Order: sequence, then C-alpha cells, then structure tokens
Amino acid sequence: MRLTKRTGVALVVAGLIAGGGATAGTALGAPDGPSGGAGPDLLRAAPVDAPQLQNTGIWAADPTGICMTSAYRKGEYVHQGCVYDDEGGGNQYRWPNDTLLRNYTYPEATEYRRNAADILEVRAKPVEGATAFRVTMNTMTDPELVGLTLALGNSDKPREAPHGANTVMQAEKFVTVHGSTGDITDAATGEKVPDAPQVSVDTERRQIEIRVPNSAWDPAGGTQRVAAAAGLWDRGTDKYLVPQTTADETHPGGAVVGDPTPSAFFDSAFRFHEPFEAPYRNNDQRRAIANGDLSDFFADIDFGKLADGVDDESGVPTSGYMTRVFASKFEKEQGRRLPSDPGGPPPGTGTQQGGIATGSGKGSGNKRPSLAFGYPCRDDCVPDLAGRMQRYMVYVPEQKAPADGYASMVWTQGYALRPGDDVGGPHDLYRSFADRPGNPTMVIDVDFRGADNWGYGEGGAAVFEALADARRHYDLDTERTSMGGFSSGAYTANKLSLTFPDVFTKAFICDGLNDAPSFPGLNGVADKGSELTGVDTLTKHEPGSKISELLPSRRNQPVMEWAGANDDFIPYPITRERADAYKAGDYDYEFLSHTGLAAEHLVMCKNGMWDLATDWLGDSPRAKNPPQVTYVRNPLMDDPQSGLVGDRAYWLSGIESRDPQQLGAVDVVTEGLGKAPAPVPPAKTEPGVSPGTVSPVNPYLREYRHLDEPVDAPENDVLHIRSAGVGAVTVDPERAGVDCDAKLQVATDGPLTVSLAGCDRTESFTGTDSGGLAKPGTYAPADPLAPVGNPAAGAPVPPELGSQVPQAPLQDLPPLRFPPNEPGQDPAPGDGAQEEPAPTAGT
Repeated sequence: MRLTKRTGVALVVAGLIAGGGATAGTALGAPDGPSGGAGPDLLRAAPVDAPQLQNTGIWAADPTGICMTSAYRKGEYVHQGCVYDDEGGGNQYRWPNDTLLRNYTYPEATEYRRNAADILEVRAKPVEGATAFRVTMNTMTDPELVGLTLALGNSDKPREAPHGANTVMQAEKFVTVHGSTGDITDAATGEKVPDAPQVSVDTERRQIEIRVPNSAWDPAGGTQRVAAAAGLWDRGTDKYLVPQTTADETHPGGAVVGDPTPSAFFDSAFRFHEPFEAPYRNNDQRRAIANGDLSDFFADIDFGKLADGVDDESGVPTSGYMTRVFASKFEKEQGRRLPSDPGGPPPGTGTQQGGIATGSGKGSGNKRPSLAFGYPCRDDCVPDLAGRMQRYMVYVPEQKAPADGYASMVWTQGYALRPGDDVGGPHDLYRSFADRPGNPTMVIDVDFRGADNWGYGEGGAAVFEALADARRHYDLDTERTSMGGFSSGAYTANKLSLTFPDVFTKAFICDGLNDAPSFPGLNGVADKGSELTGVDTLTKHEPGSKISELLPSRRNQPVMEWAGANDDFIPYPITRERADAYKAGDYDYEFLSHTGLAAEHLVMCKNGMWDLATDWLGDSPRAKNPPQVTYVRNPLMDDPQSGLVGDRAYWLSGIESRDPQQLGAVDVVTEGLGKAPAPVPPAKTEPGVSPGTVSPVNPYLREYRHLDEPVDAPENDVLHIRSAGVGAVTVDPERAGVDCDAKLQVATDGPLTVSLAGCDRTESFTGTDSGGLAKPGTYAPADPLAPVGNPAAGAPVPPELGSQVPQAPLQDLPPLRFPPNEPGQDPAPGDGAQEEPAPTAGT
C-alpha cells in the first residue's frame, strides 16, 4: 500500500461513489481523483431546478425536453415548445442577411425583454367539470403584457381569432387570456359566451393555468383539435397589440410593408413539422404569421387517453435530428439582451440578435468603436440570449450505441450562425459523424447564447452545460468526447479544448481565428498586424485572447485543423501560425490547407468533406493519466462567475500564474507510471483530394505527424517539474503514480509552490531557470484609440442598425441559404428526410 497518508481520503471518496452520488457520477463522468474531474464543475453539476420546469397543483408530468414534440404522461398531454422562436411573421432570413434584416421586433420598453410572447410549453388535462391548460412562457416580467389565444375544436373553415389578432385559425371556440382574466368566444359568430375561463398566474414559474368549463367547451373524452398562439396585449384598448412598421416604446415593429392588417402573434405551439435547417425552427411559422393563417399548427389531443391515464411516448423521437432545451445555471436577465444591459458591444460590432451596434445604448458604456464580429461577453455582461432556458441540436445515430456508449463531438458555430446551419442532407456534419460505420458519433451542436461571444462568460459555460445535459439524456461514452467548431466557433473550440484539455479526446478546428474578437477579411490582416506590432487598430482585441500561445496545453490532445490557402475571409497567415507551431513542436496533428473553391471560408466547412475528419477521429479514448503534462495557465481568460477557470489538466490542479495579468506555463513529467513519451517522428507532407457537395473536386496539402503510445520506462518515485511564470501547482500523486514522499526535481524561473494532494505536503522553490520551458507571451496590444471613447454614447440614433429596418414583402422567397442544402434536402420531423435522404418527386 503505497499511499498510506491518503488511505482515509480514498475511503471517503469510495464511500461517496458507492452512495447517493453513484448515479450522477455514472451519467456525467466520475471525478478523476482528488485533483477534481476533467473540465469545469459545470460538467458534474446536478440538473438545474428551473422554475419554468417545476410542477405544482394538478400538474405532475416531466417535460419532453425536445422542441416540437408531445407525449401523454401521467394523465397530461405535454407539448414542448422551443426557445427564442418568437420572431413573428416574415421571411426566413439566413446569414448574412439576418445580420441586418428582422421579422417582428418587440416594443423598446425593458419589461418586454424582447421575448415576452415566447411559448415554452403547453399542457392539457381533463379535470372535474372543466379542461385545464397550462402555458409556460420563456419570459414573464408582467403577465399583463402577453395575450394568449387557445383555438379549441374544429371548424369547416378557418375563423377570425378575436380581439384584433388579424389571424385565422380553425376552431369551435376561442379562449383569450391576458393577465389573470380571459373570455371565451364562439368562433362561428364572434360572440362571447356567458361562461368565462378560470385563469391563474404563477409569475415565478412563468406559468398560466386556464380552466375552460365544460359548459363552454366539452371534449367529451374524444379526440379534439387544439391550437395556441401568443402575442402582446394592449391594456388600454383591451385588444392585441399589432406590429407597426418599426417599434417604439410601447408598440411592436416589423410589420411587412404594405400589409394593413399584420397578425398580432409572435409565437405559436404545435408546429410539429418545422424544418430543422431553420435557424430557430420557425420557418413555417414566420410565413404563416405573415399570411395571417395559423391553421396548420394544431394538436389532435385524445382526451380518452388522458382520462384513462394512458402513457404514450410515440411522439418523442429517439433518433435523428432533435433540438433540445435545457435549464442553465445562469440568468442575469430574462429574455434577450437589451441595449441598456451591462457589458454591451462597442460601436461597429455585429451581433446575431441585434444587428450592427451603434454604441448609443447605455450598456455599451464608453467603449471606443471596434469593427468586430461579436464580442467577448464576460462575467459582467448580459449575453444576447440571456434567459435561463437554452437549446442545442443533436443527431442521434440510427445505429445502436456501442457497449460504452456513443462517442460525441461538441460543435460550436461561427458568427451569426445557428445549429440549423449544419443541417444539409446525407453528407452534412450531423449524419457524417453519426453514421461512422461501427463507431457512431453524436454531434452536440451548441447555440451558445447567441454564438457571438467567442466562448467567454455564460456563452462558454453553455457549451459545458449542453454537454452535461446530453450526457444525462443519452448513452454517451464520456471517455470519447471531441471538440470542434467553425470560424469564430473554431476559436471557441480551440479556447475551450486548450483551457480544459482533459475533457476532450481530440480537437477539430475548421478555419479558426487566432484572436478575439476579429473582423475577417481585411481586418484579419490587421489581426496579424496587432500581434506583430502590439498595437490595436480597427478592432479592439481582448487581452490574453491569442490562441497560439496556449498550444502547449495540447500535448496529449491530437488536433486536426483545416485552412484555406486562398481564403480571403480568414487570411492564411492566421491559420498558418498554428501549423508552423505544430510542425516545430512535438504535437500529434493534421493540418489541411485547401485550395480552390473549398478554400473559401463559407464553403470549406459546409462542403461535405467530413470524411477527412471522421476517418481521422478514430475511436481512441481521451488521455487520462499521461506521463507528461504541459499546461499554459491563462488567467486573462477566466470567467469565474460563469464557472470558467482554466487551472487544471489531467493530474495537475491549482495552477496559478505568479502575475494574474500574465500567462504562465508548467510542465511535469512523472517516472511513477513506468511510461515515457514515445520518440517524436518528423512531420510529413502529402497532397490529397476530396469530393464535396458544393465543389466536386477539392485538392489540399496535408501536413501531419502522429505520435505513438507512451513507451515503457523505469518506474521511480520522481516528479520532474518545470515552471515558466507559474507560481503554484498541485499534483495528484495517485494519478501520477508516485507517493507522498516523491522526489521533486524542480526548475523554475521564479518562486514556485508545489503541493501533493491529500499528502499534507507543500514545498516552496526558487530559481531563475525554467529548464528550457518557454514562458508564453501575454497578448495585450496597446490601444491608441482608447482616448476616443464612444462618440455615439447617448446619441439620438437607434442602438442597433437592423432592429428597426422595415420588413419588405419577401416572405414568399426562399431563405437564400449559402451554401445551399443538397437538392431536395430540408429535413423536417416525420417527413422521412432524415432516414431516406433521396429527393422527393417535384422538389
């Protein structure tokens, strides 16, 4: 028994694992040792008990958690809506059009939070003498702001919904609710009936319960058609608020130009066939609202099943594309970000949710103008999608999960893109990874609170929260999780896989930037200029954001990067810097330089060339206890309030730089495992060519090196520690294969404290020589434009360019997606496209 001083600790840990913590440990990955589990604690946190998901009174069933699905559970019909799909009517704009063009927009008053009419869930169940409905909203600051209409029963033709909704729906009766009051209207005559619904509101849970007496509408135990839609209520006129061309303080905007009677609804339920490629799963809804006809969206609810307590999960998919909702730990504000919220973008910043920021909003403060795609939204910032309920998309393979569970790839999108942008047909990202023969892989495509935050703050935290949620709901192998991303999302993939390297088996970086934020193209060259001259120009970069300084943390994490030799969006010198570092070092890497059409940024990672990555991915597990650990500590990337502190890797923890404003590096080799790194072979180069869906022939140059497994070595109770700028580190001796009396051979360029976890042993060292370990640079370019400040602060101009642009009558045009889907591919639930991708006749 080597670790006698640790026996008590080991027994306590074993007891915890054997007790109540066993289930969570199995689902999320048990802690790797006293140094803690891999990655941030967000990965091991219990599910968040969000108020919107809580049941009280007569309600008891669990939500389905999958957007646009329904189930019969515990005598309740449970329908799951999605989040942030409350964009009203108009065309389905796609990037880059949706950076400036909008559908409906909310009134500017803060209480609407740009999300007041977002339906999260609808439930129904029979009760004595009535039918009970419960509608849960994503946001609720004041229940009087929202109006809800239930369309109950069927009719031979669509009927006008009451209270100035400017919308038709098939119905026998309309139930309209605002606040805690409501009425029932005969759909055929438009007259109110004597009976009124009983309405109660739970503001904390954002739930509205509506009881419709059988004397007004009686489902009588049969199958009945039910529909629901939400808009905003005008308390002054006791009618729905109808959008204007542009919004003001108390009126919504975004009415289609030329439409004298725009629909009042922002969101509707029971949209079972919304295509997955739509950014917020509301393609069909946008066009239906623009046309003022919601007749296509309804549920046929079997009240006989509900009365008999029959459970039926047939409406909840178990494979294929799915959009999941989950509760985040964080909610600084409800709904969407407002220009007045703290931590806003500087003037000139493009955002997914608000368009181009002018800087006139209060939340932008005195930040100088900065041309950038998105901005790092840190702990002091309210993110674009601020609410507690968030979403991600998955494709669950048709193949049965292997014995240890599916491998998984966490994917983060680029500027202004959403998970639906990866849905394109049989050769898209999801299906290519999911259908790997004998090694199916689930893609977890994260919409990290608006995708424009570069993996900082709550946006970065959402990546790990989504991964944790997926691990709770699916059979995933926690030892085989890779990280990937595209463009600014590739920056995020680099950032998170390098600051938390032991979570991820491998990293796949598709045309990634090096600094945050960036403005690709012309300013991509300026990015390199800032790195070389140390002076910011057009874009104000985040200190410490340079990815290439973090690469030593990738010692035990193989990487594949794609770049474009003639890429004019992300100039090749940006990606080439990392390629040169891989080649000069001792990394396990693949670097593919594409040429021709596939080298263009918007084609490269949408061109169906995924076989190059799926073949490389393999099936090896993550490194867990490697004989050598190198880690770059970057305190400037920490967002502790968001749970993102990168201070551990494998069997090292508590890693701290001496100067909290500078990066440091630590390298520790253990002789206690009887293993040593294998000799490093030279890098190789070879040409290649790949087929694609946009471009059929795609040449590339492949540069690569693959490392062998560690080799056998003498087993000794020795740790070799080198430090360059790091002042403290803790070693887990059990995982490093040594005991509490291990010999420490230390080379450091300054004061260093070394602790052995569980050993009651801490030693201090001094020195001036790091033993050849390079101290990473700290990217902190000077900002000569800082004195300019924000000249637009408080100016009488819209805080965002795009939020007030009148909506042209384009709702009948295609979404102008680029690159386009494969012919005939617009996969929707139940249309067979995800199982049988061949185009249907006439498409």
